[in-house]
Amino acid sequence: MAGLIAGFLLCTGLAHAGIATVQNTFDDSTAVDFDGTWFIPPDVILDHSPYYRGMWEDWGWTHSLKGQEPNNALGIESATLEISAWDVDVNDPEGAEIDIIYADDVELGALNDTDGRNWGTTTFELPPAVLQRLWADGELYVYIDIDTIRDFTGQRVTLGYAILTVNYQVPGLGVAQHVPIYRFWSPVLQSHFYTALEWEKEKLLVEYPDVWTYEGEVYQALSDANEPNSAPVYRFWSNVLGNHFYTMNEKERDQLIEQHPGLWDDEGIAFYAFPVDQQPAETIPIYQFWSDALGTHFYTAEETERDELVKNHPDLWTYEGIAWYAYSKEQEKAEEEKKEEEKDEKVPAG
Repeated sequence: MAGLIAGFLLCTGLAHAGIATVQNTFDDSTAVDFDGTWFIPPDVILDHSPYYRGMWEDWGWTHSLKGQEPNNALGIESATLEISAWDVDVNDPEGAEIDIIYADDVELGALNDTDGRNWGTTTFELPPAVLQRLWADGELYVYIDIDTIRDFTGQRVTLGYAILTVNYQVPGLGVAQHVPIYRFWSPVLQSHFYTALEWEKEKLLVEYPDVWTYEGEVYQALSDANEPNSAPVYRFWSNVLGNHFYTMNEKERDQLIEQHPGLWDDEGIAFYAFPVDQQPAETIPIYQFWSDALGTHFYTAEETERDELVKNHPDLWTYEGIAWYAYSKEQEKAEEEKKEEEKDEKVPAG
């Protein structure tokens, strides 16, 4: 039944429907616990095995959107798959390289030539048959067939990342999905960790309970930039400091990437929120602190927690101001209860 409904929605479109966009990124940081995935990690030689894959070393990965889909989604309007690859020799006269990408056994096409040992990207539009499966299952299996047009074994390719972008049809003008931000504390690392990813939360709970203590949901952010004035919050990890850093400042992000590659590893977009002075009236500030003693940042949506650190721990924590704005968890729950009440009122008695 879900497949039939999806087919109707995808083929005919919906009147007065907006679009909510969700992105799912697969790279080395998200594929660490998946067998048979070969997205290259930072600081690894590009043309060495096992990440530099050749013929008979084909492999695949699965994008899962379960838990990321907008709650009010009516169907999928369109979707794209962007793949970053290194050293794709399509135009090699000695044996042209044809790296074919499949999605759920449907051929999408071949990776673009990168003009030698360079990085390049190829973007594929997902066909209706693939969109129907994605709508029904919430998952997309992608496979790369590394091949040549001749019996030439020297061709290989390295992948950096894959980004699945899905445009969901939703009622009205299209509102970004609110996602909970989960907070953890590590007495081992003496730092906090924040994530909007359900699977990442579960991973820490199940596999690292001795390292991370779950402190619950602290506020609500956005899954994409569909709401006006929203922008990405970028996440970094430091092996040296043993903690994460979050910023909305693109200049700060670029500075860390360009000037401190050995100190901070770019982990991409963590979630979306609102910059200072561009926030909706119903949002709340997220306060930022820095500790020289601990070498870590701390973020909180609680004024009482902010005031406690400012008043009683000025020697340990330095208040740095408002990092961004987001929605409160209480407001989100109140809106959900209101929707349920309105839904119940529309149900005829008897």
